[in-house]
Amino acid sequence: MVFVKKTKYLIAPPYSECTETFLSPIPCSPSEVTGGLKLAGGWRCFKYLNVLQKKKENLIEVQMTTKELLKVAKNYSKTCLTEAELQIDNLVNKRLPFGKLDISKAHIMGVINITPDSFYKKSQTNNTNKLSKNFYEMINSGASIIDIGGESSRPGAEKISVVEEKNRVVDLIKQLKNYRIDSLISLDSRNLSTMKSCYKIGVDIFNDITAFKEKNKIDFISKTASPIIMMHMQKEPINMQINPKYSFAPIDIYKFFSKKITDLIEAGVKKSNIVIDPGIGFGKTLSDNLNILKYLPLFHGLGVPILVGVSRKSLIEELTVEDFNVRGKNKKSVNPTKRLSGSLAFAMHANRSGVQIIRTHDVFETNQALICQKALNL
Repeated sequence: MVFVKKTKYLIAPPYSECTETFLSPIPCSPSEVTGGLKLAGGWRCFKYLNVLQKKKENLIEVQMTTKELLKVAKNYSKTCLTEAELQIDNLVNKRLPFGKLDISKAHIMGVINITPDSFYKKSQTNNTNKLSKNFYEMINSGASIIDIGGESSRPGAEKISVVEEKNRVVDLIKQLKNYRIDSLISLDSRNLSTMKSCYKIGVDIFNDITAFKEKNKIDFISKTASPIIMMHMQKEPINMQINPKYSFAPIDIYKFFSKKITDLIEAGVKKSNIVIDPGIGFGKTLSDNLNILKYLPLFHGLGVPILVGVSRKSLIEELTVEDFNVRGKNKKSVNPTKRLSGSLAFAMHANRSGVQIIRTHDVFETNQALICQKALNL
């Protein structure tokens, strides 16, 4: 693992061949900056960049304005200037609608798990009446998307059969699609057969924790022109938390998505149909998760919308237990039912980073926090 060293000088000219260069904008509200650029055409602006450069095991960070970056690139070569301009365009360009969602605004994705073994018991739903009630409550509370899954992907979860997954989700989603709603329904599944069944009944979005790694799934989403969310994960849920390793998680994941987006577009998938999810808690250590969250603005450089899900996850428990122990208080665990405050803190950080979709179990509370934050123009 490499560590970021903050310096005053770049290792080499930006985008020169001898080093890798990445841009992480420093978001702020429009009222905080004069002459700033809109981040992804949304509600945040930026004037300064954290320019990251990686050369072998050296990783440095230099704060620069966009004008300073372009000047340094121009002085070196036309090729470097062209690449710098392209990367800044990726940060600035307004994202096209995702499905029917205006991505210049923040959206909430509510989570409904039709599983008996989700890590957060309150999100488990297998009763039709309860599911319908939760579904409408989330929509009325401000959810633009409802994400429905029939297989747990918690750490250590074993894969279930496709038949069992279909038995859990297809009929229930079919019933929900009969209701008149403005919100979209997302299927949380890694199985092509389940995707095909749910496509026939009108599911709007496919959310795959394996990032559509199989060619037959890519062919399907290309042919159907379906909006997708692809997540980063090391290994599989059953073993993903066994010694995950990265050089520097934000950059490793950025490079993973950069290649995936290129491959999908070459296979006929529209860029406007792609959302990326860095996969907090999926094959990551606490340090990895925190680095990803600190450098969330980096992922705007991919030129597609970002989804983040930190709701009730174990890093909140880890941080809380660590704090208690540092203060000499004995604390061994924090149940998912006690992780709402941490979830909201990370959700607001994601929103201030310009993240377009926040995935949460707690739609009302998350939307209320967004409303209050917006009122303060933060």
